[in-house]
Amino acid sequence: MIPVAMFGWLPFSIWLFTRLQARHAVIAGFLLSWMFLPQYAYNFSGIPDYTRVSAMSYGVLLGTLFFNSEALSRFRPHALDLPLVLWCVIPFFTSLSNGLGAYDGLSTTLARSTMWGLPYFIGRLYFYNRQALTELAFGIFLGGLIYIPFCLWEVVMSPRLHRLVYGFHPHSFGQTKRGGGWRPVVFMEHGLMVAMWMVTAWMSGYQLWRSGWLARKFPQWKQLWGPVVLGLLVTVVLCKSTGALGLLVFGVFVLYLVQLTRWALPMKIVLLLPILYVLARGSGYWDAQNLIDAAGRIASEDRTASLAYRLQNENILSERALERPWLGWGEWGRSFVRDEDGRPISVPDGLWILAFGQNGLIGLSALLVTLLLPPLLFIIRYPPRRWRDPPVAAMTSLPLLMGLFTIDSLFNAMFNPLILILAGGLTGLWLEGPERESEEAGAAVPRPLEPKTRLF
Repeated sequence: MIPVAMFGWLPFSIWLFTRLQARHAVIAGFLLSWMFLPQYAYNFSGIPDYTRVSAMSYGVLLGTLFFNSEALSRFRPHALDLPLVLWCVIPFFTSLSNGLGAYDGLSTTLARSTMWGLPYFIGRLYFYNRQALTELAFGIFLGGLIYIPFCLWEVVMSPRLHRLVYGFHPHSFGQTKRGGGWRPVVFMEHGLMVAMWMVTAWMSGYQLWRSGWLARKFPQWKQLWGPVVLGLLVTVVLCKSTGALGLLVFGVFVLYLVQLTRWALPMKIVLLLPILYVLARGSGYWDAQNLIDAAGRIASEDRTASLAYRLQNENILSERALERPWLGWGEWGRSFVRDEDGRPISVPDGLWILAFGQNGLIGLSALLVTLLLPPLLFIIRYPPRRWRDPPVAAMTSLPLLMGLFTIDSLFNAMFNPLILILAGGLTGLWLEGPERESEEAGAAVPRPLEPKTRLF
């Protein structure tokens, strides 16, 4: 099933472009591949590994090339793309500075460009206006609804779908036990990734419902959307992730506060928190012991122990990273702390500490700007006084989701290509300018293709 799914995805993605509008094909292709392709990588010499992230990106690009090539001609690089470009190319200079050679640097750069750069580029191509971003939010919501029965099945039967379909479990099975039951994994890497995915889907759907967009778009189902959103929330709780639930509550609070006060300050605080955390922890100024003590007063013993383990490893890894502060140590576990026999004695969990150790302050700064600049541009483009306007209200969860993902990445390196699509889309929204505001989708969405133009 692994080769059937992985290599069959490319023609399937192209087929989607023959049946759907181009933008809808992109949404369907990314969401379905992210939710159902296996956690597997094919290693090929001289080119980046073929993973489910590269499969979804290659499929969309092939469909674009065959059926929507005018989208490629519309793309114009901009200075706002430079943080993402720097994040993708910094491994090359890191490899040179560590004496690992140009080949190592080039291969790592290509792999990161495939994993991070292509989803961002696709976001810039397709999601640069309000209607496109709102439809993306609706697609994310639908993806969460599709995942509900799979999550509920694994809550009862244990996380075994990936093994039943693809023959192996993607992570340590022992980490699926939580709270006297099971934490669903479905076809993702870890239960934490599933929990954050369901939080992302719930917040997207909740704001679409709360803004009235769902009722306007589907008036025949007006009475059903509230129970559906509630059912998705119950599934989020059953995912048994304390961190994801905390971010959900925090995100809803920020959303209400911004719309109630019409101040941008709550959103700016969300974007500022990761920067302050990284500065305090990366410099060694704050050992986070008071955070561990506070967690011990409100969380269970095992959750507190998990947090303490992560933070204590961050302390060790930060000291190691500061030995090469600008460009880092590079790949292959060189940023890990090891014992006398060469065995790692440190375990990096957070995306920020991995970036700091591998690519130094320059790489870490590029990563943070890539994740935090697009939502800041959204706040500037649409001040909170406009967040109650129906066309804007429906998509206000998206910049918040980018901020919440960045906060989650302080403790978990759970990559999500949809966040990169959002980054590209929000950047494109800024670049389109206010003069295109009334056009909504307009030329951005090609009409359905006539049969004579189809490949199949």
